[in-house]
Amino acid sequence: MSQSVDLARAQQRFARRQRLVRRRSWLPWAIGGGLVVLAGLVVWLFYFSSVFAVSGVRISGADTVPVATIEQTAAAPVGTPLAKVDLRAIADRVRTIPAVADAQVTRAWPRKIVIVVTERVPVVVVTDGTRFELVDATGTSYRTVPDRPAGLPEAKVTGVRRDVTIHSVVTVSAALPDTLRTQVGTISATSPDSITLNLSSGVKVVWGSSDDSARKAEVLSVLMKRDAKVYDVSAPDLPVTKGERR
Repeated sequence: MSQSVDLARAQQRFARRQRLVRRRSWLPWAIGGGLVVLAGLVVWLFYFSSVFAVSGVRISGADTVPVATIEQTAAAPVGTPLAKVDLRAIADRVRTIPAVADAQVTRAWPRKIVIVVTERVPVVVVTDGTRFELVDATGTSYRTVPDRPAGLPEAKVTGVRRDVTIHSVVTVSAALPDTLRTQVGTISATSPDSITLNLSSGVKVVWGSSDDSARKAEVLSVLMKRDAKVYDVSAPDLPVTKGERR
């Protein structure tokens, strides 16, 4: 009798172990299947559904460039899932706006695109006598205005190598200390190597090329302690003054 009881108990224990083994064998498959379903749901939610679709853009950094111009140029794909939007393509389009120096584009979940623009800052205004071009520190002419803006040196550039000459003028203007830049009425240049500063007092500064502009600015600051009508710093190690102001 006791042997029969022991046998029955042994069979029960064996059956329990078998059920446990079966459970453990299908549990990983159940978990894996659940993860696959969850991953599919996430992919569908972010890449194919309209739950996180683009509803508009948010623009910052625009001062002189109209927001409407940026929005139109950006051509953000409203209605497209935000995760699928090509941010680099949007940034490249915005950078084609002449007055925009740079643009950074990011996602703002759940449904916005953020565009941060950096506008060009004029350092000189180039004129041919009839129009005024705003030029930034890179030498890029990006906007034409009807009147001369206040507070900017006016550059009169002539000659065949106009773009190169403008870049040289910008380099010179950037090297000038603020106290001297405010005294500059016009900058004349017929080539990249023949730049002259015309101060509002009537004094002329022969600058030559844009090479060693920082050194030339230092020499000029010392040289201008002498009264003269012309200061020549085209060769900064051998500066020359001409004429005496009265």
